[in-house]
Amino acid sequence: MSEYIDALIFDRTAQDLQSLTDKAYIDYHDLNRVESAVKWISHVLNRYGFHNVTDCKTNWKMDDFRAEADMVRLRNNIEAIRAAYFTEDSTPLTPSRITYTSIYQANAVEKILYDIGVLVEKMVPGPQHLAFRLGTKAIGGRRISV
Repeated sequence: MSEYIDALIFDRTAQDLQSLTDKAYIDYHDLNRVESAVKWISHVLNRYGFHNVTDCKTNWKMDDFRAEADMVRLRNNIEAIRAAYFTEDSTPLTPSRITYTSIYQANAVEKILYDIGVLVEKMVPGPQHLAFRLGTKAIGGRRISV
């Protein structure tokens, strides 16, 4: 799978908050991970005529503050991706406003991107699927090692 999709975190729990784990805090790392996933998904969908995502900010720094305009842009990008493709029934709804005030909202945002990213990867033919199969199948009576 894509490194952008594999990196998404959507299993934050109340225990993370109580134990003060890294997952309990939403910071610039999370924003970079989410915006990078949005950018990757939209890039793949662009190959098929999708052009609705506005700029993604993938260089958040520790000193940056989340402006309301940034969160509106992020939400609009997620909605645009949802409109361009489909989601599973189990995919959470897009929050009406992204505030990152709870781990549950953070989980929902990243789960949406994960679900769509997995579906997008499955639709894309390419060398990533071929290379895996070549490394495991016998071709012409010989095994090929990759």
